[in-house]
Amino acid sequence: MVVMTKLSSPFRSENLLTVLFTSMARVSVLRVFLIDPQRAYYQRQLEAATGLAIRAVQRELEKLTESGLLNRRAEGKRAYYAIDSEFPGFDELRSLFLKEAEPIIRFRAALGLERRAQLCFQNKRTGRMLLVMQDGAQAPDVPEFDLFDVETIETTEFLERLAHAPKSLHPFLKAGEDILGRREDIIWCRIEAAGFQVQKSKGIP
Repeated sequence: MVVMTKLSSPFRSENLLTVLFTSMARVSVLRVFLIDPQRAYYQRQLEAATGLAIRAVQRELEKLTESGLLNRRAEGKRAYYAIDSEFPGFDELRSLFLKEAEPIIRFRAALGLERRAQLCFQNKRTGRMLLVMQDGAQAPDVPEFDLFDVETIETTEFLERLAHAPKSLHPFLKAGEDILGRREDIIWCRIEAAGFQVQKSKGIP
C-alpha cells in the first residue's frame, strides 16, 4: 500500500501567506493543486503545467512539502505530490484563489471536486464543451456550469460514439482541447487507439 507522508515543520506555525507567496514560482506550482485538489502529480507534470524549469519545480515542491501543505509519496523512482486539504487555511486559500480566477478556471476547479467527472473537452473555435460523466449523465450542480455551453454524456455513450461514430466527436477530440487532464484514466487508451491526439489546454498537467 502506498502512503502519503506528512512532514512536521515549524512552517505550520508561521503565517500561511508568508510561506506561500514569497515566490511567484511557488504560486504557479500551488495553482495546479488548488484547481484539482484530489489528484497527485509528479514533477514533470508540474513542469509542463507551469512552464517552469524542473529545478524551480523541485525547489518549490520541497518548500511546500516542508510547510506541510503538500504530501509526498514514492512509487518506484517517481515521487508524487498531493495537497493536504486538511491543512489549516486550505479552504480559505482555495476560495481566495478562485475568487479572482477566470470563469474557465472556476469551472475546472468545480469539476476537480466532482468525482463523476471523467473527461472534459472544449472546442477551440466555438467554445462548446463535452463533459463525460460516470454513473449517469446528470450535470453537476455547480454555478459555473451555467456559464458555458456544455453537452453532458455518460461514459458508456462516449465509448459507443468513439467506436461507432467517431466523427461525431471530431469537434472535441480533433478540434478541441482537454481541459480536465485526468489522463491516467484507462479511457485515454481507447481515445489514442482510435487515432486521436488531443491537445491539453494551457495549465493542464
